[in-house]
Amino acid sequence: MKERNPIWNSVGLLIGVVIAILAIVRGRWQLPLLILAISVWALWIVYSLVVLTWKGKAGFKRHGKKSAGIDRAMAEMVLRHVNYRITDRLKAACPDARWEWMMRDPALFVVQGGTGRIRVYGVPEYDYADITVDQGGKLSCSFITMTPVESLAGQPEPPNRQEQDPQAWYDAHAEIILDQLTADMESRGNNSLLLKEDGSVVACFGEDEGETRQGILSRLPPKAQWNALAELIEQDGLSATVRDSCIAVTW
Repeated sequence: MKERNPIWNSVGLLIGVVIAILAIVRGRWQLPLLILAISVWALWIVYSLVVLTWKGKAGFKRHGKKSAGIDRAMAEMVLRHVNYRITDRLKAACPDARWEWMMRDPALFVVQGGTGRIRVYGVPEYDYADITVDQGGKLSCSFITMTPVESLAGQPEPPNRQEQDPQAWYDAHAEIILDQLTADMESRGNNSLLLKEDGSVVACFGEDEGETRQGILSRLPPKAQWNALAELIEQDGLSATVRDSCIAVTW
């Protein structure tokens, strides 16, 4: 059965009250009572409209948040699927291939489609690849190489040795992961970790316990850029010390 609007219910009640006043009350009290009844009804109408509006907005916000969460989870699942497909393509061409996204939000890219760039490692003569994903789910991979101006001037540079921007690497691969790891480790009583050259993030619990890997990042930029990377880490409120084989992070 369809639920009636409470405002329309109140109209019927108002009519009943007005008829009762006209039928029962006589003399000078009739008009004040009618005014009082209509005033009370008007206040009730205003209150009902405010409550209905508030409930509608609250329901919309809850539904919107839930939908956004489902959409993001779906995007992450699609991203992992696309990652596996890209890895299969690269390893089919070169078994030692490794790669990383050159964009901040690859999950959004794979859902919307288009062409995005990845950095490849272990693929002779190539530095990057362009990944194209269309709305039909087709994926294509095209290797490309970039030659710096210095190389064109007679100073050739080996493949995969071009200088990587520490800021771009940190924004895309490290900032969010470090924030999550430090919060988790702090909750377990630890206040330090090490960033290894191969991208491993490990915790040291003492000489007897050794090191325990907590996560994995994309391979760190070259050691010549570690000082710049340490400065970026410190800008996020952490302390970073450059060592021979790692970057020590404390908080």
